[in-house]
Amino acid sequence: MKNCLKVFGALFVMLLVTNANAFDKIMLNHKSVLFTAFEQTVPLVKTGYVGWNANWKWAGEKVTPTFLGTVNDVTGNFVGKVAKLGISFTGSVTQPVVPQEMVWTYDWSLAQNHPNAIGFGIEFDFKLKTPVFPLPATPPIILPDNEGWRWNTPDGQSITVKFKPALASVNFSSKGLDKVRALFFTKINPGIKQTIMTVTVDPQQVLSGPTYMRYKGVNADAWDRNILSDTASPIDLSFLNADELPAGKHGFLSAKGDKLVFKSPGNPDIPAKFWGTNLLAYALFSTQNDDIRVHAKRIAQLGYNLVRIHHHDSKWVHPSIFKHVNDTLVLSEKSLQKLDLWIKALKNHGVYVWLDLHVGRTFTVHDGIDNFKDASKNKKSAELKGFNYYNTSIQDKMMKFNEDYLNHVNPYTGLAYKNDPAIVSVLMTNENDLTRHFGNALLKRGGALQHHAIFKKDAVQFAKTHRLPVSETLATWTYGAAKIYLNDVEHRFNQKMISHLENIGVQVPIVTTSSWGYMGLYGLPSLTDGGIIDAHSYGHAEEFSYNPRYNPGFLSWVAAAQVSGKPLSVTEWNMGPFPVIDRYTAPIFTASVANLQGWDAMMGYGYNFKSLSVPDTTGDNYSTYNDPAMIGLMPAAALLYRQNHVSQAKQAYELTLPAKDFFNDNDPTNSKTIRTLLETSKLSIAMPGTRELPWLQNNTQPDGVISVFDANRDFIPPDQNYVESDTHELKRDWVEGIQTINTKKSQIASGYIGGKPIGLDNVSFNIVTTSAVVAVQSLEDKPIADSTKIFITAMARSQPIDSANSLPFLSEPIEGIIIVKAPKNLTLYRVDRDGAKIETVAAALYDELAGSYTIDLSAAKGHWLILQ
Repeated sequence: MKNCLKVFGALFVMLLVTNANAFDKIMLNHKSVLFTAFEQTVPLVKTGYVGWNANWKWAGEKVTPTFLGTVNDVTGNFVGKVAKLGISFTGSVTQPVVPQEMVWTYDWSLAQNHPNAIGFGIEFDFKLKTPVFPLPATPPIILPDNEGWRWNTPDGQSITVKFKPALASVNFSSKGLDKVRALFFTKINPGIKQTIMTVTVDPQQVLSGPTYMRYKGVNADAWDRNILSDTASPIDLSFLNADELPAGKHGFLSAKGDKLVFKSPGNPDIPAKFWGTNLLAYALFSTQNDDIRVHAKRIAQLGYNLVRIHHHDSKWVHPSIFKHVNDTLVLSEKSLQKLDLWIKALKNHGVYVWLDLHVGRTFTVHDGIDNFKDASKNKKSAELKGFNYYNTSIQDKMMKFNEDYLNHVNPYTGLAYKNDPAIVSVLMTNENDLTRHFGNALLKRGGALQHHAIFKKDAVQFAKTHRLPVSETLATWTYGAAKIYLNDVEHRFNQKMISHLENIGVQVPIVTTSSWGYMGLYGLPSLTDGGIIDAHSYGHAEEFSYNPRYNPGFLSWVAAAQVSGKPLSVTEWNMGPFPVIDRYTAPIFTASVANLQGWDAMMGYGYNFKSLSVPDTTGDNYSTYNDPAMIGLMPAAALLYRQNHVSQAKQAYELTLPAKDFFNDNDPTNSKTIRTLLETSKLSIAMPGTRELPWLQNNTQPDGVISVFDANRDFIPPDQNYVESDTHELKRDWVEGIQTINTKKSQIASGYIGGKPIGLDNVSFNIVTTSAVVAVQSLEDKPIADSTKIFITAMARSQPIDSANSLPFLSEPIEGIIIVKAPKNLTLYRVDRDGAKIETVAAALYDELAGSYTIDLSAAKGHWLILQ
């Protein structure tokens, strides 16, 4: 029988291999005109230019691309310069008659002598371990005589890159066998040269153009200019906060199981959920008082009910929360006055506040930190993240700050921050963990020898106490024993800090730090010390085209932080780098999945980090307040999320792994369970029983939750190219790149919907614009079919006017028709940038027989419409 099982297993693996293709797309990079090789939407080979002068001084390059043809029939030209090495080059990329081959031709002009240069060339980055392959791939093979390389994938396919003439050097990078560095030149001498790079793919593939070639070009004359006011909302959703005036009226926030509630003595618990944003840095302290009041009102109008106060303590912010430039010991009264007004103004509009305690505080030589020069590497100031877990004097300074900050009495409210129920949570330290990011700072090679001695003594003691291998416990970069130990160190720090905060009088949930930066499941245990688990995640372009069987989208990382029996917050989500071409898809997608999963608090990053009293001249990833592609969708997202237009999943699953697997390499990149459950059913992560961590407890799940013991189970039916929620309200087709939301109160089509008729229960979409979001929603908390006030959002690309991201934004008009079944005698209005309604009767025709309105979005000439 065992032999039969072995044979079956071998046949199963063979079938996996036979049915896979290593490469299904070779796409040109829109900046470098190099390439990325994909399979199942996963980038398997990525490329980028690299160059260094003597002593590894980065040279940098500037490439100007030109693409011709269409996205599926493309050629490219490029002009480049490496000024620090005196290199200029031109070239082209073509696909000759041989369909497997793609050819890059470089013509070089070398103008300077750099005999000691490291060189200039291309670095190829290979994904050796990926869900696309049934087994890890072997590294590529370096071809003889610096001719190039060949990579044979586990499924028997291959990709070969050859250079003619042979290069100066082709070798593995010092970073590992998953990177090949091919240098056109090492010692650089003046001259004229040519290099031909031929990429051969088996099986054959057609070269694909960059994603943006799927879209029409930006037409500055035809596109709408400056459509969004930065002091008003296109629609006033402040009515969503009507029961919260002022914020805090229901008492202090509390965690109850995996939900948040307001607790008021003698009254029933009131469920709480938050759709929020971040106010940070200069927006906090350099905004004039009248503008603070204006934006507090606007924040409520946009549908927000929570603001996180962030980057109050960072060195790059002037003024900051600190009074002095040379130390971080005394708080600034002027800065506190600004925060006081922000809190009061937001509170007046029913908007709650989340306070970060420690974000980017840069300790100085004058702060009285023990062994400061050791940790700062003799610098006069340093953040010292990671060191706070071992250095008690840093902990003392953090606790002193917490006392001064939270005991401060806001003169506008008459309450200390710790006593104000409008402040719903405090975060102890932002993006500061040992398990993933800062554990290596304590190693001997880091140079902080005094701190290393403290770390080593503690780690050895822990290993001996719990009978763990000492060498493995000290190896902070490895899985297993090291991750268990580092969780315990974080736990001890957390207990000390939480106890101090509770003794100060903090009554709301305390959050330790966040799951962020591709942290695996192994980083979760110490986060359970807090009342809420927090996560950060940032998405990328084209995520609607990600196949969840193989490729995790940014919300997969949030799902991986949902600990069983604990509320979940997301204090940072966004898309990057700015301006992501399809970022307009993110707000509603995020809100819909958050409702499906039952997540409790979602905060976009961020509203603004600049002064709100100074006219803005550039767009920015972290100042979305004036970005139509983000803020323009926030009212629709807030309405959907806060009024629960999308239902929570019918079925809940709990991923339950033993400690030996949990503290190993498990995260969304290699867990099909996490990736495929995200948009299907509710998912939570169980904490494992761990002998070495007696404090770690798993919360009992309600009846009906199904335990999953396999981190790599596929919850999408075989041969299905879309993922659908078990409520049948959400559906995403990754082949088409489309998400639809079909509920009684919100019916939405998003992504590459151009030219693809879509019919939902009460709304039909016939959109011409290549990619867009069109949302039809009831404003009356009743079904669209019965609503006499319907909100329509139609948004596509919004781009700054140039590559320097200069303002104003140009917004793509939406072309197409929607048909909405709704009550008779409604009038269509266009909403202008300040929220004023302008009647557009000619754009809407009512069909008596069908009981529906045909709305021409082109004729309506607006991105926000109201049918009432």
